[in-house]
Amino acid sequence: MEEKEIRTSDDMIYIEDVVNMFGGKATKNIIYAWIRERKIPAMKVGKRYVFSRNKVKAIIGKQLGSTY
Repeated sequence: MEEKEIRTSDDMIYIEDVVNMFGGKATKNIIYAWIRERKIPAMKVGKRYVFSRNKVKAIIGKQLGSTY
């Protein structure tokens, strides 16, 4: 049986938070493009996308070449 990752509400963030985490190096439009291209994992809840803070941190580390 596969074990699923349990996420808390502290780990879940919105697109505005993702933009802030990238420090202005990515806009909302860029993030939306990455979602369509499956470069950043997101889940749609209602009309908004929700992201895992830990997964975004990992992506930032890869994109910027450092650990976040």
